[in-house]
Amino acid sequence: MGAVPADPEPATIAFLIDRWEPARGGAERALCAFAAHLERRGLRVLAVAERHAPDPPGIPVVTRSFGLTRSGLERRRARALVEAARAAGAQLTIGCRHLYECDLYWPHGGVHAATLAQRDRARGVAPGPLSGRHAQFAAFERALVEGGARKIVCVSELVRAEFLEHWPMSRERLVVIENGIDLERFSAARRASVGAELRRKLLAGPRTCVVAFIGRNPELKGLPTLLQALAKLAESGERDWLVAATDGEPAGANAAVRERWRSCGETDVADLLAAADVLAHPTWRDTSGLVILEALASGVPVITTRAAGACGHVGAGAGVVLDTPGDVPALAQALRDTFAAIRGGSLDRERIRACVAGSSRDTCHARLEALVRELLG
Repeated sequence: MGAVPADPEPATIAFLIDRWEPARGGAERALCAFAAHLERRGLRVLAVAERHAPDPPGIPVVTRSFGLTRSGLERRRARALVEAARAAGAQLTIGCRHLYECDLYWPHGGVHAATLAQRDRARGVAPGPLSGRHAQFAAFERALVEGGARKIVCVSELVRAEFLEHWPMSRERLVVIENGIDLERFSAARRASVGAELRRKLLAGPRTCVVAFIGRNPELKGLPTLLQALAKLAESGERDWLVAATDGEPAGANAAVRERWRSCGETDVADLLAAADVLAHPTWRDTSGLVILEALASGVPVITTRAAGACGHVGAGAGVVLDTPGDVPALAQALRDTFAAIRGGSLDRERIRACVAGSSRDTCHARLEALVRELLG
């Protein structure tokens, strides 16, 4: 969508967050990308935060908060961000977490209590009551769903279901808008160039299956399960594979897994997916699963679980969706079957890419912009 002439007096939109740093990924990257879109569309954008990256979108508005405890600091920051936005003339505010109020609430992490419950299950312990800063985060969420937010954007149907379960009073304000991706940057066409060069650096042979693992919270994204499944493959005689991981380490894994592990934390995700044969994402909790969409756009099959918000995009021939996180035998079998399909030449990369044909970033931003203009009206 191209730029439009700026209005004589464009509306002022303020993004509220502790750190306005797109390099952190996740919500920060998504908010900065949408802010840049709104600037191109002629709106005045404020970036209200305590820390700013050197050249992100938006006019920087710096706030300062102090507190003797983490909870106290969070409470003061939540007030300071809103007050600074109002003082700077914001007509509409957008936030993603840890606020008492904002016009458009875009919680990429979903319901906080649901995240913590799945984290505990991934660790093999029963979910417990919230305390400390987590209780404060839940209090922020309650204030937003009880009226502090005019609209709540859910990044998946999974998130919408969580809000309906935990906060039924929010029903009329929930809007599902899935995250979008750059369909040009993530493309199967890059496999013959960028992908081939990276495979040479990884020492991957022509029949070596490269398993990508990409997850900022490795434990929650299922790394322990993956390590156990890979150990089973090695024990059964499956040898020609390696792991290219942007996050996590093979701590506690056997020698066969450790020697096939490649740490790729500095590698661009699009480049890594261009070299990968399969994305292993056996997550316990992923409200969206942006990396799933990126892998599919790259023509890479995905093995994930029903705990991923984007699992519905994994269509026939595009991978495997496991019913239960933590199921080591099922994950090992899914990897084995996927390796066989790759080596047998039965993958249709264009069919895989077609699973996300409607998931462009432009589509996502257009829907978000329409919601912003509705609230401004």
